[in-house]
Amino acid sequence: MDMKLLTSLSVLLVLGALFVTPVHAQTTGSSIDEKSANFLSASMAFGLSALAAGWAISKAGSAGLAGSAERPEIKTTAIIISALGEALAIYGIVVALLILGKV
Repeated sequence: MDMKLLTSLSVLLVLGALFVTPVHAQTTGSSIDEKSANFLSASMAFGLSALAAGWAISKAGSAGLAGSAERPEIKTTAIIISALGEALAIYGIVVALLILGKV
């Protein structure tokens, strides 16, 4: 994996942990901080999954296009593999909606 990508993902993970951790220390009911943490985690779930889906589609799409230029019979397999990358974004939307359902 690219070092820049790994570094930026770890920075996002640390920043997300810094924002979410103080919410769990509270013993009171629903507050503005808890709702903002839910919105932040839902947006991170959707944003990072969409970013990963775009990266997966770009890699699988370019490899599938190059492979189908050499062997046209693998075109269907390449489309299916690209669709698996697109499913990542759908999973991110589902997780974000599950998180927002608790708000």
